[in-house]
Amino acid sequence: MTTSAKPSVTRVLHIGMDGMNLPLLRKFAAEGILPTFSALMARGSVNRVMPTIPAWTPTNWATMVTGAPAGTHGLGGWSVRRRADPWSEHRLDSWQSDAMTAETIWEVADQAGLKTLVNFWPSGSWPSRLKHGYVVASGFHDSQFPMAAPVQFACTTRAEAAAGGRAGRRGAVESVRQGGRSGSTVDTAETGIVPGSIVCRLAPAAERGWQDAPEGALAATLPIPLLRGGESSLQLLVERGTGGAFGRISVCERQDAATRLVALEEGRWSSFVTRDWGAGSGVNGNTQGTVRFHLLGSDAANGLVRVVSSQVYAAGGWATPDGLDRQLMDAAGPFFDTFSINPTSGEAELRCFLQDIEYQGEWQVRVARHVMQNGGWDLHFSHWHLFDHINHPTVNPADPEGPNYDPQVGEWMIECQRQTYLAGDRVLKQFLELADENTLVCVLSDHGMPPAHRFGHPLVRLEEAGLLVRTPDGKIDLERSQVYILADRGSEVYVSLQGREPFGTVPPEKLDAVKDAVLDALLDWRDPLTDKRVVALALKLEDAAVIGFWGDPQTAPCGDVVFTFNRGFGWGPPLEGGSVGTGRGAQHGSQIPTMETKYFTNLATLIAAGPGIRAGYERDYQRQGLMRMEDFAPTVAHALGLRPPRHARGAVLHDLWRA
Repeated sequence: MTTSAKPSVTRVLHIGMDGMNLPLLRKFAAEGILPTFSALMARGSVNRVMPTIPAWTPTNWATMVTGAPAGTHGLGGWSVRRRADPWSEHRLDSWQSDAMTAETIWEVADQAGLKTLVNFWPSGSWPSRLKHGYVVASGFHDSQFPMAAPVQFACTTRAEAAAGGRAGRRGAVESVRQGGRSGSTVDTAETGIVPGSIVCRLAPAAERGWQDAPEGALAATLPIPLLRGGESSLQLLVERGTGGAFGRISVCERQDAATRLVALEEGRWSSFVTRDWGAGSGVNGNTQGTVRFHLLGSDAANGLVRVVSSQVYAAGGWATPDGLDRQLMDAAGPFFDTFSINPTSGEAELRCFLQDIEYQGEWQVRVARHVMQNGGWDLHFSHWHLFDHINHPTVNPADPEGPNYDPQVGEWMIECQRQTYLAGDRVLKQFLELADENTLVCVLSDHGMPPAHRFGHPLVRLEEAGLLVRTPDGKIDLERSQVYILADRGSEVYVSLQGREPFGTVPPEKLDAVKDAVLDALLDWRDPLTDKRVVALALKLEDAAVIGFWGDPQTAPCGDVVFTFNRGFGWGPPLEGGSVGTGRGAQHGSQIPTMETKYFTNLATLIAAGPGIRAGYERDYQRQGLMRMEDFAPTVAHALGLRPPRHARGAVLHDLWRA
């Protein structure tokens, strides 16, 4: 038996780009607008990669570095819940290292004395388990470091804004947070809840009691809801220019022009402000957080100023070893882990979003450069969420085969994608400056994004089957239900078993019958519009090893039944209600990983280049099979001459290298 020779790799530069879609990458590269991607693809190998089930962010970033599926590493979703815990007990979040029950390639390298930089990783990375490496800004959606979500303010002179009208995803700004634990739907776990909006009354500053405000200036209070409860506020000051036009627009700490924090320039983010957000705003007693502001636009004639506040992120405590956070604040600047606005609403919103994502990507480059020059790293692993954020709102309307396709709208959505790939190309160029001739460069996504024009709501389906009861507000009635679903582990159904769950309702002798009933409900579920099956596959846990789920049914976090949706279906409440109907946005995690159309794919993308990599090689996956997410960690280990992670099930991608 022959294998590829050990390549002369001394360093691995992994650049993780969440949600990168290979058909779009190739489309834009063919337009000649992605010089960095195009050059890297030409000197390396580009391949589809099959995500593990479910094709969710935390699951696949965990598989990427362990070589193991969800049954082994435990992260079948955004959290891990022990069966014996009360329903309200706090669950382990995906970013917590205690939630990861498999060894990572970082730990293998660490034991060999190599240094790994892990940057903004969403799975199993905090607190750090490394002795020699660096972990920076772990987590995504539910991490402990954000203090307030982004907010879009509409400050208006209209009288109806006097009470401060508010609107969020579910009608109240209090619902704005980063995670997806709504208890009833999984779509917000996948996308993150859309930042809220607040309507503020813009009134003469003199009437509001301002000090030192210029004559004729207007002012508004900007309330910023804190994620851990309560609210902080800042002040907007709008000065008058010539002819009644708006002049300088500033954000102030108090109703005093002398407390000006930043002056805003339309179409650009301000510098960051570091301030104290009050008791209870942060963790471990840290109440210092950073925020910046973007002026979307102003209209003096109609008395309107539109301002966005970024996520408030902790000013420290998010890096190890101790003191690295302070170094990085100086060398790279403040951080934020989510973007501030839906980019598809217009040119101003897209510009705001693009500046957001480019800052985050360049921040990661600055971190990598600083650590390289001050201590050094042998392996670099980063997670950048740029493409996933643009995918969710754009893929459905951009799909030419979609049921409501409008060419003009579709063209705008593709332009939003194009501009995002351009930003990715610019940041990739900066990353590649960190690579020498002995560096293995891997640009890897965790999944792509296919359209989901139809939504299925498993809670309603299980309710129709008599297996689940919901309360009037749509939550699961645990005392009356035979089964339940965790909204942030949406590919699993749990039986409410007596003696296992503290709220158990099903006697042990009826366990198999209930699981059979769940299978029947899921596999017999059809879309009344198309008669298509909503669910592609559903398996009992004892049979789910074929898709990477297993474990002791008494203690394992995996559900008693594991399922994945059919092509074109997303997990969530349809627009018209019921168990299946019109979708509300593209999704990846709920669908079978192999979903692919002419224009979009659920498959991940790997671009590999470096010593010995076959230039221009692409595996014939239809004859030889797809590369798998489980294969990446063993392949990195092979490149560096290390053993694979001990729980890895993947294989070395020998065909990447020249014989």
